Amino acid sequence: MIGLLRSELYRTFALRSSWVSIAASIMLGVLFGIFDDAFWSLFAGLGSFGLAVMTTAQHYQHRTALLLFLGRPHRLLVLAAQCVAAAVVALFIALVSGVSILDWGEGDKYRATLTVVPLIAVLGVAAASVVRRPLWLLGGAAGWLVFVEGLFGRLESPLPFTAFLTAATGDDKMLLIFAAWTGAALLAAVIAIRRDLTGD
Repeated sequence: MIGLLRSELYRTFALRSSWVSIAASIMLGVLFGIFDDAFWSLFAGLGSFGLAVMTTAQHYQHRTALLLFLGRPHRLLVLAAQCVAAAVVALFIALVSGVSILDWGEGDKYRATLTVVPLIAVLGVAAASVVRRPLWLLGGAAGWLVFVEGLFGRLESPLPFTAFLTAATGDDKMLLIFAAWTGAALLAAVIAIRRDLTGD
């Protein structure tokens, strides 16, 4: 497990696209955190979700998943390592990008976001393990956020991204709801990770 985790972290920090994504997420979080702490939470969460989706789905997109699963036949351990690595990277992004809101005296918001950001990274890994196509998943997630949760739900319903944003304010009930969404996605990923790779 430690070797898998080290490998996933190394791959994340070694790829140029990952570095660009991490830097962009941190920069946007810092910039928007100067104006509003809710925007910081949003960009820390969406950046972590997007990065988790990209790094996980790249295994399937570039066909390295086949080699990975041949070398590590216990696919659930691979999934667990990917989840932990994504959570660590997400926590790093949130820790660094959130310094701008600490000037506002928003320590509670900062801590609440640090609590929930690893969960959205795990949600991203789980979703990418099921869908395996990063552009479809990111496009679908953006459409879901804007139209389903934003337009119809008015960002008040207990749906995944709304639950994340509300949990980032320190709402414990929404934290549990978001954890339930993440758990459901993980359950789907546990089933999907056993799928054959030839169709991807």
